[in-house]
Amino acid sequence: MKQFKFAARFISMIILAVLYFLLPYDLIPDGIGRFGRIDDVALLLIIIYWLFIKPLVDEVYAKARAAGQGSYASDSQIPTDPYKVLGIDPKATQEEIKKAYYELMKQYHPDRVNNLGPELKTLASQKTTQINQAYEQLTK
Repeated sequence: MKQFKFAARFISMIILAVLYFLLPYDLIPDGIGRFGRIDDVALLLIIIYWLFIKPLVDEVYAKARAAGQGSYASDSQIPTDPYKVLGIDPKATQEEIKKAYYELMKQYHPDRVNNLGPELKTLASQKTTQINQAYEQLTK
């Protein structure tokens, strides 16, 4: 799949480059000397970026997401109050705490999102850990 994407990107960029260089239309006319080549050099740099640099950058981002570094929630957004994590009132009874815990576990358990991809599994695992820690704090 990766080789197919690269081949498709390579062929499309080569076709566009050849068409651009063969057609008589230019963004900056070539007849004005060296300044006329600015758009040609810019196009060449864009082609190099799309063919060689962008795939490497995309691969690095994909590896970071798979490792959990590119998660959607930052550490500052994670609530530390166990009542907020479980979404209950601080005056809640043990029965209400237990009910909220089971409802959230049904929703965020990693087995429930097993078929949705690695990013969502990672997020669900993090959320499950938060829910478990909040429940343990409140049941002590």
